[in-house]
Amino acid sequence: MENQPLFDPSELPPASPAQPGVKALPYPLWTEHKATLIFRYLRYFVYITKHGTYIDGFAGQQNEQHDNMWAAKLVIESEPRRLRHFHLVEIEKKKIPDLEALKSASDASRNRPKRTVDVYQGDFNIEIDRILSANTIKPKEATFCLLDQRTLNVTGSRSRRSPATSR
Repeated sequence: MENQPLFDPSELPPASPAQPGVKALPYPLWTEHKATLIFRYLRYFVYITKHGTYIDGFAGQQNEQHDNMWAAKLVIESEPRRLRHFHLVEIEKKKIPDLEALKSASDASRNRPKRTVDVYQGDFNIEIDRILSANTIKPKEATFCLLDQRTLNVTGSRSRRSPATSR
């Protein structure tokens, strides 16, 4: 049996002209905008709540040449300093020294009020249980949890937990 074409090639539209070459951006533009959006959102968050805890599930710096794209750093250095507790989780061991340096810089700051910064090296799906079971987040404490989209591997049951329901 002979193969037959599905359609008449003469009925096809003409091929589109070649697309011009477009250079890739040197870094992801969305990452910078996302970090700025989080920073601004949390500014209003603390204006309203007057306190709070920040949990970053993927806290490591994504681009070492651009601090303005590092959400955890922008948030810790933000004013007013009403967020008091930070839980920074990172699975990649090579990113932990930068998080520890960020913690040290926050600890050394003479600005008050005092803040606590805890760094966890591991899978967020596991570390969130450790954070919530420590009972450091009070039931009425405003809490912002950032789960960065650079990975979509967050277990659903854990992402729905809150300090009040984890006990």
